[in-house]
Amino acid sequence: MPVREFVEAVHQRYGMRPVVPFEFPIEIGDIGMIANDGSWRPITTCRQRFYGIPGRVHKARDARMIWEACSGEDVTFTEYARGEKSELVPKWVDAKPRAEVELAGERSFLFAARRITVRTALETEDIIEKIRLAYHRRRQRPEEGRWYRDYAFVFAVGDAQRFTAIVPKRAPARLALMSRGPVGPPCDPAKVAGGVELGAAIGEWEGINKENALGRFYRAYRLRSDVLARWREEPIAKSNGTVVFERPAPSFEETFEEV
Repeated sequence: MPVREFVEAVHQRYGMRPVVPFEFPIEIGDIGMIANDGSWRPITTCRQRFYGIPGRVHKARDARMIWEACSGEDVTFTEYARGEKSELVPKWVDAKPRAEVELAGERSFLFAARRITVRTALETEDIIEKIRLAYHRRRQRPEEGRWYRDYAFVFAVGDAQRFTAIVPKRAPARLALMSRGPVGPPCDPAKVAGGVELGAAIGEWEGINKENALGRFYRAYRLRSDVLARWREEPIAKSNGTVVFERPAPSFEETFEEV
């Protein structure tokens, strides 16, 4: 399933990545890798790996009521009235008012989300210290020796009141969309955000159509190469078997960079 264009479009427009695969929501403190196609590959969590969690979570409603995007002219909507038949709905009795959306290309996508609440961890000092300590102990745990190069840390997630995304597994794909409210058929991505029911389909597709979709967007950060260089050279001491750092812990901005 080609998803890179979908993930990049949402990230560039709204500053958060959608979680793909769609079935698995994400949470603050999750650790994973972002694959070349934009999908999230979970590895572990801050609690499991470093015995700590980012603290004090701030919630804020995004000022934009609707997030929406589609891949372009390869996504088309056709509106049908009640009783109007089509190849997708050949029987009059099944022909509800609807829009039929066609995703014509392998990289086509349709995305709409409504009322996004962003949850952001504000206290990261403790987890930075634990990551720093794990770096200095990495040679004692060779099975974890590459964590500092590959990990992406999640410190912010987005929840949607409604979230719909459709990506073809094999193009073209065509689906019937019925509005869940009093308005007419959803004939553009913004109207899809108002809530839809998915009907008959032709072709193979993958996606999500969910209310109260928690943890479906995220911001991820990697350790900065310069902080790793400083940690590599920084002097440390041991007191009663405990590592003692001579320098103060770096700030969040000195430690991480967004990816």
